[in-house]
Amino acid sequence: MDTSREVILVGEFLPIQERVTNISERLEADFSKIDTKIHRFPPGLQGIGDRYIVPSVVALGPYHHGAPHLQKMEQVKHAAARCSCEDSHHTIEEVYAKILSEAKKARGCYDENEVAGFSEEDFAEIMFLDGCFLLEYIGGINNKSPFLVNSMVLSTGPCMLRDIMLLENQLPWHVLEALMTFKHVGVSEFIVNVIQADLDKKNHAGEFEKNVDHEVPHFLGLARLYLTSNMRPVLSHHLDGDRTTRPLSAVRLAEMGVKLKSSKVACFADMSISKKGWFFAELSVSPVFLNDSTTCWLVNMAAFETSTSKGYPSDGFHISSYLSLLAMLMDKEEDVHELRAQHIVHSFFSNQETLDFFKAIARNLRLGHRCFVISKEIEDYEQERRRWIIIHKFLYHHWRKIVTLISITSVLVGIFKTLISLDKSH
Repeated sequence: MDTSREVILVGEFLPIQERVTNISERLEADFSKIDTKIHRFPPGLQGIGDRYIVPSVVALGPYHHGAPHLQKMEQVKHAAARCSCEDSHHTIEEVYAKILSEAKKARGCYDENEVAGFSEEDFAEIMFLDGCFLLEYIGGINNKSPFLVNSMVLSTGPCMLRDIMLLENQLPWHVLEALMTFKHVGVSEFIVNVIQADLDKKNHAGEFEKNVDHEVPHFLGLARLYLTSNMRPVLSHHLDGDRTTRPLSAVRLAEMGVKLKSSKVACFADMSISKKGWFFAELSVSPVFLNDSTTCWLVNMAAFETSTSKGYPSDGFHISSYLSLLAMLMDKEEDVHELRAQHIVHSFFSNQETLDFFKAIARNLRLGHRCFVISKEIEDYEQERRRWIIIHKFLYHHWRKIVTLISITSVLVGIFKTLISLDKSH
């Protein structure tokens, strides 16, 4: 036996074994923090477009810090921090010292390579200034400095509401909690008010507070929790076998005898299907209001789900499933019109713009378990009532002609009877 060759092989094997082991352990350790990390936008979703990824007026956290187009707001952050500390009756040094003590933990929430270039003090300053700025905006600054009112609200329009919900533009929740030990800010109340106003969500702040019983990673995570906290469970046994989806559209469902209905359940991404007698069914979907801000929120919540999903069937793709189902229901502008008519989609966008938005995101989103379940239930309904659906489809497309024909026939019969009666009278 060639012992020298055996030694060489062993010597060559150990380094690769160590590398594989070390890298695997590092990845697993990093994955164990998946729920508290602030993630980069998932590569698989980046085809949706930069407008859903890059902030337009303010950088929060290190990922977009220093971007040239965001420099104007860096000066405003200092004024906001001063205002926040004065309102709390604590010195700037006191508040900064508290954040400095949280800096190491906060640094671990970000991608290691992205924060490597920041010293401990520089990173703590980012957390301090950005955190004060965000809480001042959330807490309301209407009765404060006209400069801040103009800089943070009046001159930014809806852009600020977009930026604070971007996945890559988040601050660790524990940093915000540390700042709120000096001055309370109604973050949950802000989320309730903004989301109720813009997403047609029916809930109550008190109910939401009771449901926040576990740690959230950041502001976006808290907003998503509010939207999905009352979501009804979906059973996994519906999906035995192939997990593919068949083409759907609002018009096609109408042809099948499936009526679309705006859900009244106090949960934003709710969707369910129920049978109405032997011949019909009803697909209930939560209503949504679409504008420049809400589309950005929903896309980033879906990106957050993609970054934090850990299993199946409880994959956590609640917002993703909801958006995917709506996208499946829209094949043409007439489908969008049907969804508007059923009060499921409300929007300042035109039918074509709404269709373009959903088709753009549908190419990148994962469908999610909930979407597969609904698709399977619709498929089962179609299989069970295939003959009836053929008849219903014919009636659906020709009922006007049928009604017209019946009306004409009735008139002709009436005329014929009249003629007969006149003939008999003579």
